[in-house]
Amino acid sequence: MFRIVTAYAKNSKLANIHPYEKAAFCIIPILIIGFTRSILMPAINILVFIALHIISKNPLKLVLKFVLGILGFALMSSVTFVFDYGIGYCLIVLLKCLSGGLAVTYLAFTTPIDDLLYVISKNENLRDICDIAKSMQRFLILIEDEFFILHSAVKARGGFDDFKSKVLNSGKVAGLLFINTFRRWKEIKEAINSRCYRGHTCYFHKNFSSSTKRRFAIFLYNLILLIICVYKEW
Repeated sequence: MFRIVTAYAKNSKLANIHPYEKAAFCIIPILIIGFTRSILMPAINILVFIALHIISKNPLKLVLKFVLGILGFALMSSVTFVFDYGIGYCLIVLLKCLSGGLAVTYLAFTTPIDDLLYVISKNENLRDICDIAKSMQRFLILIEDEFFILHSAVKARGGFDDFKSKVLNSGKVAGLLFINTFRRWKEIKEAINSRCYRGHTCYFHKNFSSSTKRRFAIFLYNLILLIICVYKEW
């Protein structure tokens, strides 16, 4: 799944837009909406990002899959809030999670992780973090391949035919994947050392499209959300 998201991001028609602009447009509203108790702001953000997903021609089935996963986790986590704060508060929490899920998936499907790491790595204080994230990106792809191999092997032997088998074999797959993770990391470390790794990852230079009008629109949208948040809270 990680590889699919990366492929969609690299082929997105918005991939050349500066990552900082998209990050500011997607992440700052999540922070602002986190301080409100009103339904209005999450609802506005949800409608905006649904429209943007459609305009950007992002894979709606995958977007829905990720958003439903986030929403399901939020639903299970907010059950205890019903007894303390009521159903209304839980509804606001779910709307915030839905809003955040749509924003994060929009960023993921339009911004290649390599581009984001490249612009962040220009800051010398954050370069080491970017190098670690770059290594982890490759590592996650290997782990994902390992999971599909194990899952296909168990499924071919009828390991997921009934509920009891699913529970038992899922635990076995998770255990083998955990063991193979450390084994893979050892192999990667030896491969890095054998190639005389200098301690820094090289990033390909890329020119991004930056627009003053687009930045002003992002600033205006975040400002409107902030004004609504202050007005509703006070």
